[in-house]
Amino acid sequence: MESDTGEEKSYTENSNCCKEIRIVLLGGKFCGKSETGNTILGCEGFDHEDETVGNTVRHGEVAGRWRVTLVESPGWWKTLYPDETLELTKMALIQSVCLCAPGPHAFLLVVDLDSILEEKSGKSVEEHLELLGDGVWNHTLVLLKYGTWQQTYTTVGEYMEKRGKVLRRIVEKCSGRSHILNNNNYKSSRTQVIVLLEKIEKMVAANGGKLFEVDAEVAQDVERRMTDVNKKAKEREMGSKADRDALRETYKDEMYHLPEIKLLLAGWFLSGKTRVADTILGIPLGERKRTHHSELRQSQVGRWMVQLVDTPGWLRFSSLKDTPEMVKQEIIRGVSLCSPGPHAIILVVSASVAFTKAHLRSIREHMSLLAPDVWRHTLVLFSWCDSIGGTTVEQFIESEGSALQLLLRKCNNRYHSFNIRSDDRTQVTGLLEKIEWMVAENSILRLSANETEKWEEEEAVTETMSPLGESLVEMFENVYKGKEEDLIMSLRRILVRQEDTHSISQPPDMSDEECESNERKLSTWLREQQCTREDTSEYHSDLESLWSNQ
Repeated sequence: MESDTGEEKSYTENSNCCKEIRIVLLGGKFCGKSETGNTILGCEGFDHEDETVGNTVRHGEVAGRWRVTLVESPGWWKTLYPDETLELTKMALIQSVCLCAPGPHAFLLVVDLDSILEEKSGKSVEEHLELLGDGVWNHTLVLLKYGTWQQTYTTVGEYMEKRGKVLRRIVEKCSGRSHILNNNNYKSSRTQVIVLLEKIEKMVAANGGKLFEVDAEVAQDVERRMTDVNKKAKEREMGSKADRDALRETYKDEMYHLPEIKLLLAGWFLSGKTRVADTILGIPLGERKRTHHSELRQSQVGRWMVQLVDTPGWLRFSSLKDTPEMVKQEIIRGVSLCSPGPHAIILVVSASVAFTKAHLRSIREHMSLLAPDVWRHTLVLFSWCDSIGGTTVEQFIESEGSALQLLLRKCNNRYHSFNIRSDDRTQVTGLLEKIEWMVAENSILRLSANETEKWEEEEAVTETMSPLGESLVEMFENVYKGKEEDLIMSLRRILVRQEDTHSISQPPDMSDEECESNERKLSTWLREQQCTREDTSEYHSDLESLWSNQ
């Protein structure tokens, strides 16, 4: 995640007689922080449409009296608590303080009164601000956006008396400090901005001139985590590219092209499945609707005729036993709609919310409805990557931690990302090419394992492993990975040259029968090679032994 500090803008010449004021803008998504920043600076400094999980820094001079530094921090979903907010967003909130060293004079909590603060959204505001540490409320002023609410209520006091119990509680935490700002024309009525900055000066004086400081250990920990995330994200991105290049090299003499691709979309409710389906098929985004029944649609997409089945979603954290029977039956029926079976299952995961162990267990249970070897045919598609603008999907993966990374390992690290609001068709072409290669790979080699046991083993490791244990496992994986990859590539090259090898013109039937012939070939070849090639069969047992002893 890159902050915007490299592109900081100064809109007027600083004057030696101006006072310095450093401000951090806080608030939920779409609450109006960008417009507020532009109103304060009196210019178009912040992009209204730019949604990011990073911080944006701008500078300006106001009324010849103040040199203002504004940091716009990323927003959170108003009905979600911090444990459901992206790790990147929470780390950026901490870093926003560090971007206006030696510390901010004030936090402006932007509240849109046209969107009523209910108890849950109010609690969300309180918990997100308290991530910054003790004393945050002593430095916070509530900034109320001018809006249609003023057509009904003449004063903020009247609004709070009739509809604003939660707002009143938050304003009281700020010792009653609030201000109304009209963002309709950022160049007009500079008086309202002057009054706001004077209120901030009074607040600073009441705090004895003290600036807000985030705990030093917390700031250092966030910095270390971000450095680690960026490093691992780069490694993941390079590794993914190397895997694609190796696959192309393996099949360089073979042309694998599917004239038709059959897809099954699965995921939780509100993950963006239907929007993803529309994007793939090239259908303009319309009104969002919930999918109640599995539905088959098709369209010519580039050189592929795509048949796509959108299935009903389950609730994000629900277990399989709590999902209505109709939803389960419709998910199962979806497979039959793309007979004899889908080439790939697209598991849609939203990149706009945190991915937790509860998500992982819910996905595992619901995907078990399809087939025992479902993961062999699954690709994870991250939707709503528009909401993490300026951040790569690899940074999102690495920051969210072990639960998401375990899911990707189950899918052999096959993933793709979509910007739902983008009309860039290359993201669709890239997805279909990945699926083509995945089908080619599946037609050659099948890895057999008891999926239930492997899930349970790896989930136990995820929950209990110490940082030292994780480092040891990573070391063992690096030692053996090269040997295993050499062996697998050799197997693929031999099998791809076998007479009458599987054609990928037909999709897999999601059963074990299609692979029996290839498994016999693998067994024969392994026996022949046993004397001349180093055996790697102990790789998995060594790792399992290591993990079980943590």
